[in-house]
Amino acid sequence: AVMIAVALAALLLPLVRHGRKSGRSRGVFALTLAIAFVLPLSASGLYLLIGTPAALNGVPTEAAQPLTMQQALDELHTHLAQQPDDVRGWMLLAQTQALQHDPDAARDAYDHVLKLDANNAEAMVGWAENDSMTRSDHMIEGRALDLLKRAVLLHPDSQRGLWLLGISDFQHGDYRNAAATWRLLQPQLEPGSNVAKAVAEQIAVADARAGGAPAEAASSSTV
Repeated sequence: AVMIAVALAALLLPLVRHGRKSGRSRGVFALTLAIAFVLPLSASGLYLLIGTPAALNGVPTEAAQPLTMQQALDELHTHLAQQPDDVRGWMLLAQTQALQHDPDAARDAYDHVLKLDANNAEAMVGWAENDSMTRSDHMIEGRALDLLKRAVLLHPDSQRGLWLLGISDFQHGDYRNAAATWRLLQPQLEPGSNVAKAVAEQIAVADARAGGAPAEAASSSTV
């Protein structure tokens, strides 16, 4: 998980800088940053479900044969075929499919989670995020937007939910609400971190497009 986080940082920062210089959409950058909130967790979660760390105790290092990602996925699919009501398994599958840049499959796995647990806010946010990734314009609307609003109502401290909800407002030209929503996210971020700085920059852009007057942080009941 740590290795993935470091790799993401090394990859995302140059991409962001390059994207700004070439005039690429900030919406695409925002969605890329949103992915960084979840991907390191999916790798460790998949290993905890499918891997066998305890098997290493007392076994020579050369005898350990770690699973490849595809083997782990095959094992997970087999597990879910035998236990289709395993919400945790479907969540891991969804997060791993997102890690492998397969948003259609990830969205389908999140759908399974929501059928088993209709109030799973994390699955709502994941479904919305991956739905936007299947679209060429990356818009967050329709069912995706409805799920995000519901997720934030259930969990007002959902970082990805608030981030994506602000993106949706920004995409639709509602810059004041975008800035207000992102201000709800700021207290949850580590001061001075790259993510906190990126969110502050997006708030400044939204404020400027809204007319220069900083937007007040919206209450979770109006998000």
